Amino acid sequence: MQLGAFTANIIVDGKALEEYDVTSESPTRVTCWVASEEGKPFAVQWKCHEERRIAGSQGSVYVDGTGCGNVLKYPGTLGDGSTTATLSSLIRATSMQDLMFARVQLSDDDALLNKKIHKDLGEISLVIVRGEIKTVRENHHADDVMPFNNNNEELHERSKKATVHCVGFGPQKARKRSRYICRLIRNSLPKIDFVFKYRPLSVLQANGIAPRPASADVDTGLENNDDERNVGAPNGSVPEDIKPAQLNGRIRNLENELKRLRDLQASDSEDRKPKRIKTESREGRRPLIVPGEIIDLT
Repeated sequence: MQLGAFTANIIVDGKALEEYDVTSESPTRVTCWVASEEGKPFAVQWKCHEERRIAGSQGSVYVDGTGCGNVLKYPGTLGDGSTTATLSSLIRATSMQDLMFARVQLSDDDALLNKKIHKDLGEISLVIVRGEIKTVRENHHADDVMPFNNNNEELHERSKKATVHCVGFGPQKARKRSRYICRLIRNSLPKIDFVFKYRPLSVLQANGIAPRPASADVDTGLENNDDERNVGAPNGSVPEDIKPAQLNGRIRNLENELKRLRDLQASDSEDRKPKRIKTESREGRRPLIVPGEIIDLT
C-alpha cells in the first residue's frame, strides 16, 4: 500500500503478501486485506520515497491491538541505505519474540461470553509520525510493563469478533538493553496509518475479497472446510468488518453454481424421459386379423 511518500507491506518468506481491496479511508489512513497462513512468521516493512527526508520518522507496529515496538529513521536522501524499516518481533526492554500467524482457540464455554476482546483483533497496524530525533538516557523499564493483550487464548465462538487467525509470538529471546535510547519529538505533520486486515485465503475468497484460481471449480460454500465454516459466527454470518459490498463476489459464485446445478438437473431429466419407440410402416405387410372377420382361404 502507498500513502503519501510512504509504502508499507507485510513480508512472509521474504516476499510481500498480495493486498486485496485497498481502500483509502482518508488522506492519512489506508486499509487492505491480506491472506494469513497459520504458523507463518511475518514482518512489517515500510519505506519513505522522499528524495530528501528533512524530518526523522518513527514507525510503530500494533498487532491485534498490542504494541510491538518502534523503528526510527533519520533524515537523509533517497537511496542512502537507510530508507527501509522492518519490524518482525514483539520488542521489550530486555527480550523479543517473533511475530507469526496463529489460530484462534474457540470454545462454547459460556464463562467466556463476557471476556473482553480487543476491537483490533484481526488487524496489523503501522502508525508513522515525523519530527526530530533526540538521544536520551534511559533510566527506567517502562517497556517491560506495557499492557500486553494475548489474543492467542480461548474466545467464545459466538463472539462478534470471532475469527480464524490471530497474531501469536515465538519463543522469548534475550535482548541487550541499551543505556541510551533515541526518541522522536513529533512535529505538526499528521500521523499516517496503514491497516492490514488479515484472514485465511479461503475466507477472503469465500467473501469475494480475493479472486479464486481460474482453474478451480465454483465453490458452493458447503465443503467441509474449517476456515470457511469459521468465516463468521457459528450461525454462518460474516465478520462485522467485512463490508456488504465485498460479498458481491460470493453472491455471484453462488448464483452461478445454482444455475449450473439447475442445468445439470434439467439435463438429467431429459436423459431419464422414456424413449419413443419408432413404429414401422405396415405397408406391404399382412393386415391384422379383426375378430369376427371371415377369411376366404380358397
